[in-house]
Amino acid sequence: MARLLITLGMRDAGGAAAVDARGSVPVATRTRRGATEAATASSWAAGRRWAILLALGWLVQAGLRVWFSRHQVMPLANPDETAYLVAARVLAGGPAADLSYSTLYPGGYPLLITPAYWFFSNPSTVYHAVTVINALISALVLPLGYLACRRLGLGRPAAYGVAFVAALVPAGFFYSEYAMTDAVFVVITLAWLLTTHSWLTASSARARYANAAGSAALAAYAYAVHSRGLVMVAGLAVMGVFIGWRQAAARLSVLVAALTAVVVAAAAWALNHHISLIVYPEGARSLSGQIRQRLGSVNGIIHVLEMAAGQLWRVVLDSWGIAGIGLVAALLVIVRRDVRSDLRIMGALAVAVTTLIACIAPAALPSDQPQAWASGRYLDGMIIVFFLVGAAVLLRARMRDIVVCAAVCTGLFLLAAVTVAVYIGTTVPTLGFGAGFNFAEPAVVTQNWTNASVALATAVTLVLLAVWIGFAFALRRLRPGRVFAAVYAAFGICVAAVSLVAVAQMTSHVSQNHDSNTQEAITLMEAGKVRPGDQVAIAPSLGWMLTVPQAFEVSWTELKHFRPGQQPLPAGTTVVETGWPAGLPAQASWPDAPAGWRIVASDQDVGWVVWRKG
Repeated sequence: MARLLITLGMRDAGGAAAVDARGSVPVATRTRRGATEAATASSWAAGRRWAILLALGWLVQAGLRVWFSRHQVMPLANPDETAYLVAARVLAGGPAADLSYSTLYPGGYPLLITPAYWFFSNPSTVYHAVTVINALISALVLPLGYLACRRLGLGRPAAYGVAFVAALVPAGFFYSEYAMTDAVFVVITLAWLLTTHSWLTASSARARYANAAGSAALAAYAYAVHSRGLVMVAGLAVMGVFIGWRQAAARLSVLVAALTAVVVAAAAWALNHHISLIVYPEGARSLSGQIRQRLGSVNGIIHVLEMAAGQLWRVVLDSWGIAGIGLVAALLVIVRRDVRSDLRIMGALAVAVTTLIACIAPAALPSDQPQAWASGRYLDGMIIVFFLVGAAVLLRARMRDIVVCAAVCTGLFLLAAVTVAVYIGTTVPTLGFGAGFNFAEPAVVTQNWTNASVALATAVTLVLLAVWIGFAFALRRLRPGRVFAAVYAAFGICVAAVSLVAVAQMTSHVSQNHDSNTQEAITLMEAGKVRPGDQVAIAPSLGWMLTVPQAFEVSWTELKHFRPGQQPLPAGTTVVETGWPAGLPAQASWPDAPAGWRIVASDQDVGWVVWRKG
């Protein structure tokens, strides 16, 4: 369009249209102007059509997410989900809960799901509403991915297809079925990178200020959602310094970004402090303390590097190899002089963010979560980013460059797989909710939901990668036409099919898995006939695996903590729940129970006893 205007724009030095001696516009000029206006109108019409297609695609993606989560009625990943749901309930004006000594779960995500409590109070209905909110936000991967692909040089049809397929990858889809930050963090990551790129390349002051503020707000909000958002804040700071150094005209926008980041981060700190006082009255576990402890020795640093290798292994595996191509391409772009500078800078930023999250996020994990370091959850946003890049490389790059990227990716992937096998073993557990949640993708590619072989998972991923390269080779051997279009479509359909099958199996084995502490807690409540209006006191002997889920299920009041024999029974209590002491009768769980209290339900195998007055 710019070239057309330069060629046909018959204007003099003052900018006025050329006219003849009679003061009228020549016929040739009017014809050219009409052609230009027609081209502009056609471009706007095409833009509107694609906007409608993006809106329809977003609805389809949201509908798929809602449909897959339709059977989900309770939090399964505890204490994470319960902590976010309780915080949302508190922000909506509902009763609190005491989750002291647990990890402090930030308030950015609970803010998004608080509206579920404005309209509903039943826990199952609230959870359904939360998954709908998740779906609407998570589906934004499609329009954001489309914008990213357009900036990577893909045409509109190809960009739409790649973005649609990327939105089906489990890293950007599956976690929308849970009340967890992973449901929205992919969208935040994509939006932040896009606004940062727009800030870097803005051609007007207004666009520069708007994108500087947007990038800063998103980075600070990412910090409000999850601690790995601090890496994005650090990335924002580096970009600000770079832009201020390289672009004198943009220095004021750096100040705008800094002020925005400070304001949003301060609001996030205040929100977290408010939640901490109400939900964690006795204090929360320190993640920064865990990081300092692990980085305080040589063995700890080696351990962190091993954990980072586990994360990177999952980046390749969880994307069926395509994100591995994208990650290597980003590494190579950084050092190539024949690539646009903005792409080189964004490649460096994406690689740096990925590396830091891979090292820092698992290092902050509590020592009682030995499997989660290779779960892939913490890099889910970057998995989708590099999936988009990798797909663009497969569709646009020279075959020689694709082969180089694939070779480097394979070498790094094998090295990471060896590290995983040495550190965690030649198989990873996939049986039960916790193991399946952490290693669902390896279970899918190996079709083993008991113990997934690391070697087999690695081999299958490399086979899938070879298939995608085969498609790329075939496309370059064909001329544009029906056969070319058919192969092009088959490429996207195959990747989408693998992702949808994976999501379906993960949902069946993980999201609908009844082997969870929440199910046991609900069984306890049903057996004890705990109903709205009851005031429930819980003894420490019950254990957090039964206590925490009830903090969400008992939505009408705050659970009271009670130490039998050491504290008086809280006033108004109608139900007391205790643990069943090993080797003793159920009555020993509360030996000095006042007159009138009796056992109404118990389970020696799980280890709980429910007492009720009357």
